[in-house]
Amino acid sequence: MEPHPEAGCFVAQIGEESDEVTHDLVCWDADCANCECRAEIQVSSGSTRQFVAGDVNDRCICPVFRRYDCLPSIESFDGAELVVSLILPDREELTEIVSELREVGAAVQLDRLTRSSSEGQENVLELEANGITEKQREAVRTAIECGYYETPRRADLADLAEELDVSRSAVSQRLGAVESKLVTELFRAEHGAREERNLVRGD
Repeated sequence: MEPHPEAGCFVAQIGEESDEVTHDLVCWDADCANCECRAEIQVSSGSTRQFVAGDVNDRCICPVFRRYDCLPSIESFDGAELVVSLILPDREELTEIVSELREVGAAVQLDRLTRSSSEGQENVLELEANGITEKQREAVRTAIECGYYETPRRADLADLAEELDVSRSAVSQRLGAVESKLVTELFRAEHGAREERNLVRGD
């Protein structure tokens, strides 16, 4: 994700890269009207750790996560682009968070979905989404927002085509490409997880 330039994100403004970030949001009120973002960083080009902090404004991404009672774990950053991970109860909440992040001007791209259960790491499934284009992501986002995947459907391909200003066949091709990619990844992930469970049990 890339925060809006007006967010003044201190991590994004460092302008280097790192995969060692400790991040926290300190708030003195419930509505994030008086909050401070703090981070401890070791950039790849240096040996000393940097401490950065700054006030939160209405373009910041941190209050969005706080409203959902979660704080992102910044796995790494490269220039203004942050790679973050979240643990959430369901996909509906993820959709809402992504929508709110875009409302404050952040550019968001989903690279991986992981499903886990309380039984442990052997039941974790990871879906790679790196091969999905921006137009395909836009089509899926529009389909979800319009209710195309709901039962019963609140929108059809003609509605999506009108919303995206493209042909029905273009929408169908974009959604089909994403669905094919994710179904293939789901099969791969489940097949791999099943093999790992068999190895653990000695089957």
